[in-house]
Amino acid sequence: MKNIYTLITGAGRGIGEEIAMEFYKKDHLLYLLIHKKKDLIRLRKLFDPKRVKLFLGDINDKKFRRLISKKIPYINNLINNAATTNKKFFLDVTLKDIDKVLNTNFRSSFILTQIFTKKMIKKKIKGCVVNIGSQLGIIGAYNRSIYCCSKFALEGLTKSSSLDLAKFGIRVVGINPTKTLVSDKEAKNQKKRLKIIRDKIPLKKFSTKKEIAEITYFLTTKSANSITGTSLNVDGGWTVGK
Repeated sequence: MKNIYTLITGAGRGIGEEIAMEFYKKDHLLYLLIHKKKDLIRLRKLFDPKRVKLFLGDINDKKFRRLISKKIPYINNLINNAATTNKKFFLDVTLKDIDKVLNTNFRSSFILTQIFTKKMIKKKIKGCVVNIGSQLGIIGAYNRSIYCCSKFALEGLTKSSSLDLAKFGIRVVGINPTKTLVSDKEAKNQKKRLKIIRDKIPLKKFSTKKEIAEITYFLTTKSANSITGTSLNVDGGWTVGK
């Protein structure tokens, strides 16, 4: 099998870690971007260092982006997963909040996509970019104003960049999950809140990390070679209508 290199941001925990495990099982060679040292230490025990390179840093840091650009010669797949949230009432959102959420959820994905698709083009690699968005990139929600803005922007990036990159055979796709349980602690400590959310989902179920990871992998395969510029709404029917 020809070596396939996949870069995953926000790979230290939750959905990102699950995506990393899925691609690892499929024998990809991985570059994982991790934000917290404790996650780096834990992940070192899970992966073969000959197949997985771990990078600790902040994707909003120019020096860190320059480092990974220098250390990673090229990739076949880029998974833009890193994200943060903000749950403030609209009038309480600060400029600092705006910068933090937009930089992490949108700007970093834009810049990394530029960096690594340039490498794909230079190497004549018909690669794939997968943007992990949210159902809140296509509908609004209370107390999620800046988060929604960032995910709407990511949806726009998926559509517009796919047009520019199609002539190089590079595909850009997205995944928009509904609420996804990322820890047992959340499921145990927030039962009442989670029931309210689950009752709003037509299928009466949350997305799972495993589902998102498997869909992400599928989108990078030959079976998805005709899919670009669109996002899969993995939302249990939430955004279809009421």
